[in-house]
Amino acid sequence: MTAVILTGSVCFGQSISFGVVGGARVSDDLSGGGATSVSKRYVVGPALDIGLPLGFGVEVDALYQREGFQGVFNSGFFGERANSWEFPMLLKYRLPVPLVKPFAEVGYAPRVMDGSMTTYFVSPPSTSISSEQLPDSQGLVIGGGVQVGIGRLRLSPGVRYTHWNNTPITGTFGNGPSWQSTQNQVDILVGIEWKIR
Repeated sequence: MTAVILTGSVCFGQSISFGVVGGARVSDDLSGGGATSVSKRYVVGPALDIGLPLGFGVEVDALYQREGFQGVFNSGFFGERANSWEFPMLLKYRLPVPLVKPFAEVGYAPRVMDGSMTTYFVSPPSTSISSEQLPDSQGLVIGGGVQVGIGRLRLSPGVRYTHWNNTPITGTFGNGPSWQSTQNQVDILVGIEWKIR
């Protein structure tokens, strides 16, 4: 279904721009007292923007983030690192204003994560490393910003909020402290795109 929509959008699109989106997550990505976040704040990936009539458009991104946490327990410490890929598919509306065009966006974002859990025991000394495929997530995305055009170059700074349907990173020590990834994410992003049509 998505392919049909995108194909139709390309056929009737007024413009096509391709580039990169980058920025930083400004919200916490881990809650609970059993572990500490060591995630990288940056987010980056390619973007495709298709202009439609009446100020509407479609944007599709592939955004990479590096997730991670660590903690301490009685006989050692543990940590996990994960690669996170988000694929936002957004419907955009740009106000017909000269030079600087404010925009709003809403859409859906599937997310896949894979990671490796490392546990170090001090007594007796040992190390355990295991790979794991974390549960997939789906997110509802809303955002906004402004677009500035300089010739064929398009700059689009904005803010994006995503609410995820689950918490793929979770952990607990029996009846002790627990931790989990948060379901609410806020990113400040800048799109840099080149209009190819």
